[in-house]
Amino acid sequence: MITGYNTDIRHNEVVFHVQTEDKGLANPYIESLVYVGGQVLASKRANYAEMLAEGKEEKDIVALMDHQHRTMIAAIRHGKLDAKLQSLIAGKQTGQVEVPLTRQATGTSEVPQPPPLPPPVAAPAARPAPAQPARERTLDQVILEYLTNEADQEQLVLFLEEESNLALGCQAQLVLRTRSSKSGMPVVAAQVSVKMISTVSDPKVLAMGKTDDQGLAALTFDIPAIGRGTAALIITAVGAIGRAELKHLL
Repeated sequence: MITGYNTDIRHNEVVFHVQTEDKGLANPYIESLVYVGGQVLASKRANYAEMLAEGKEEKDIVALMDHQHRTMIAAIRHGKLDAKLQSLIAGKQTGQVEVPLTRQATGTSEVPQPPPLPPPVAAPAARPAPAQPARERTLDQVILEYLTNEADQEQLVLFLEEESNLALGCQAQLVLRTRSSKSGMPVVAAQVSVKMISTVSDPKVLAMGKTDDQGLAALTFDIPAIGRGTAALIITAVGAIGRAELKHLL
């Protein structure tokens, strides 16, 4: 089972890392974590036990995971985590008052700015009507806006068409497909690779290839056996319109 997505998002000059993983049938949760500087900023979990009880297939779980991953990306791009980031920054400034950070016009560092001076006293004037608070958009509205924007940006999408023997010490086969997110057309001559990472050895590239005229690439490779620790496969595709990655826990 494909168990995760990893995406770096730059927002307001800060790099957020979004990681979404399937915890497996024994613990049927989709978990998304947002990291900034190696520290967890936010998390989201979705239980899919009911989907399993209804007989849903692996592709449905993958669709749920993809949807949740996009939801977290949409939240970052629309500033939903800005307040959490502000609190994280303020918590590291021991003994300082938590105030919004603004960027100086003559440099790149961020420093707390003092509150503005009160306006001069003026002649009494008619009191304007109180401003109505901005209506908070629902999460579905945020996601819809994000997906609408994404539709205008062509990206490479990587699919796992077929797989067999994805286990330690076995000869494995993969069939990968690359497509354009905008047109749905195959991405030809995309460079695909399979890399194994583990807790007991250095990363190792197991297979490489290129997609054909149909956007397909078939790879056959040996997966080394390890006596202890955990390992995973990182499946990557790089083409003219971008890069995509899948992760499989061994």
